[in-house]
Amino acid sequence: MRRARLLAAALALLAATPALAAKKPLGAGERIDLNRASVSQLMRLPGVGRKKAEAIAAQRARAPFQRLEDVLSVKGVSSGWLEKQRPHLAVGAPPASEKLASGKVPAPRRP
Repeated sequence: MRRARLLAAALALLAATPALAAKKPLGAGERIDLNRASVSQLMRLPGVGRKKAEAIAAQRARAPFQRLEDVLSVKGVSSGWLEKQRPHLAVGAPPASEKLASGKVPAPRRP
């Protein structure tokens, strides 16, 4: 029984290796723009997997981030995570497709 668990754990680790190897670490001073980054780019942040990256992208689709603290409205993002990631994060202007016809960025929605 124990041998089977060890074998299963080893196989799971081997299966995850390509996914782990594909995650390119951020360079010194490199920042990820929360309003422009793709899901795969968001996944380069430490502690961000596909689910959290997709949640960040979904939130910004509803209302672009105006400041870094706005990301706290995303489920699974804590103030501790934000403080650790702050040097790697930026909030720039949203892509043109997210602007209103007047050229203005929509105001963030408050719950």
